[in-house]
Amino acid sequence: MAPVRVGREALLRVLESVSPGLSSREMIDQSSCYVFTDGQVFTFNDEVACCRKSPLLIEGAVKAKPLVELLSQLKEDDVLIEQTDGELLVRGKGRRKAGIRMEEKVRLDIEVLETPEKWRRVPQEFSEAIALVHSCASTDADQFTLTCVHIHPRYIEACDRFQIARYPLKTGVAEEILVRATSIKRICGFDMTEVSETPSWIHFRNPAGLTISCRRYLDDYLRLDTFITAEGTTPVELPGGLAEVVAKAEIFSGENAAGNLVRVDLRSDRIVVTGEGASGWFKEMKRVSFDGEPISFLISPKLLLEITRKSERCGISNEKLFVDGGSFVYATSTVMDDDEKVQ
Repeated sequence: MAPVRVGREALLRVLESVSPGLSSREMIDQSSCYVFTDGQVFTFNDEVACCRKSPLLIEGAVKAKPLVELLSQLKEDDVLIEQTDGELLVRGKGRRKAGIRMEEKVRLDIEVLETPEKWRRVPQEFSEAIALVHSCASTDADQFTLTCVHIHPRYIEACDRFQIARYPLKTGVAEEILVRATSIKRICGFDMTEVSETPSWIHFRNPAGLTISCRRYLDDYLRLDTFITAEGTTPVELPGGLAEVVAKAEIFSGENAAGNLVRVDLRSDRIVVTGEGASGWFKEMKRVSFDGEPISFLISPKLLLEITRKSERCGISNEKLFVDGGSFVYATSTVMDDDEKVQ
């Protein structure tokens, strides 16, 4: 292949857009690589596959990490790229050049991907719904269905047995399907406008031609309707300025790889938000009027922010917190707690 001059930043944008399909470990052959074939670039980690037209007409697989890091460190607007025997050569200005090992044989099992035939417009709120509910899915592999987001023809929801988030929406899917939360969240931020279903996959496409495909499952999901109700709860008016409190608490709670959660303690005259992490903690109190028993619960900062944005009122009992923001419904279990735990 003769050297090809390409825009460095444009190439980076293409590579980063297909990065959701990468695996940090070789789960399957070449799953940590960008695979170039037939004028396209692919990534595939067995759960998520990405595909987009490639500015490089080359054949083979290149490790993703060194290629992206190299292009990010270079300062040139354009670079020369050439495929040679076993290497991808990248040349900048002057004598600046690098060679990255390249496998010429494509072994990535992209053949398992079914080809979508009929595309439909995806609802505008679809990505927003996924961004909100996916954090309520379980991380416990022993509860497989609860590690998934449930996409129903009339709503999108997730539950980990402690909290439930549901976003009413005409999703456009023909039947109920499950997609791992860690997979479906990858579509967020890519302005997906089209969707297609095949027997084993759900595919999303955006105007730039990026396709992200997520493996789908047909397991039965929990029926959650009886839990998503305000029955038995006491109305509470949330205080203003809670968003700023949550943002500061998340500085520390966001350090927790196992789960980014803040603690909320509610008493008759105050609400306290606490965020803890490896490097420290943050706690702030706001005045509130609450006619109920003291309670505490854990919640994702993003969800708490969304609750304050969509509704100034919620319902709370000794068993649950319930919020109906119209386009977003949330419920979480609560526990009785002692006053001395809130300072």
